[in-house]
Amino acid sequence: MKVTARGLLSAHVGLLKTEIGVILAEAKIIALLVGVMLGLALLLSTLLYTGTWLFLGEWLFGSIGWGLLHGSLATIGVIVALAFLLIGNSPRVPLLAFGVAVLVGVLLSALFGSNVLRSAFVALADALEPVLRLDGAALAGLHVTLIAMAVVMGVLGLLAGVSAGMVGAVGGLVGGAVIGALFGFALGGDSIVTAYPILSGATVGLIILGLAGLAVGAKAGGVGGALSGFGLGGLAGVFLGAIMGAVTFDLKGAVAVSVTLALLAWPVLQAALAQREGIDPGKRFGKLKPTESMAAANETRSWLGQEWQRQRSKLTKR
Repeated sequence: MKVTARGLLSAHVGLLKTEIGVILAEAKIIALLVGVMLGLALLLSTLLYTGTWLFLGEWLFGSIGWGLLHGSLATIGVIVALAFLLIGNSPRVPLLAFGVAVLVGVLLSALFGSNVLRSAFVALADALEPVLRLDGAALAGLHVTLIAMAVVMGVLGLLAGVSAGMVGAVGGLVGGAVIGALFGFALGGDSIVTAYPILSGATVGLIILGLAGLAVGAKAGGVGGALSGFGLGGLAGVFLGAIMGAVTFDLKGAVAVSVTLALLAWPVLQAALAQREGIDPGKRFGKLKPTESMAAANETRSWLGQEWQRQRSKLTKR
């Protein structure tokens, strides 16, 4: 009887092992197929997301480069929005910032598409040319825009980095000069005649945005903040003003550049609105701490301590 029972038990165990082996083999196949399906679904979503931006760039603006740029900036904006929501800011911050960015994009599209600034800078250059009386022949062979942008943006970079100390100032000087030289080379203006409108636009932008940055920086951080604000604002002003003086936009180009600037403004506006609303990570992460349970435990411990002292005093009196 014992032998028979052992044989039956052994047979059942063997059958169970066999079935478990079959089940594990089937589970591996299922897991593999599900993994491949999920991977392909993720790949498909990536292709659709990226492809949509590239298609829109080619369809609307004539180049997939615009689609790549706009898609990247929009994704960064969404990441920033989620980050502010994560640390406890309200949904009002990214939504309001997005609305303002859209308004900025619409206004810039109208401004760039009309080429009013380009015409104004050309007129300003024509008015300044006889006043400055620069000798074009003497400057022949010099890339005027490259040199001017390298010097101006280098100085502005130095001012922008002052608040970070000597290393920041030197880094700003070198970085600004290099970027300015590359920017000036890309704009053209290798003669004084073609450089006039570019430099006129850069000067106007420097004055307007530089003074705006000066005011904001002075309010936020005193003298150091004012210098950094002037440097950063001036860099933005020179960049935008020079482009306005160098480029005559068609409608597609105007809209494409405006969308780019609006998408760049979106995370900046989010940061400003979040700062104004108040950044308090405790609103979100404070909920991860079981404060009520801890308070109840402390109360219970205090009560037990008091009871222990009371009972101990009674025993001592006896």
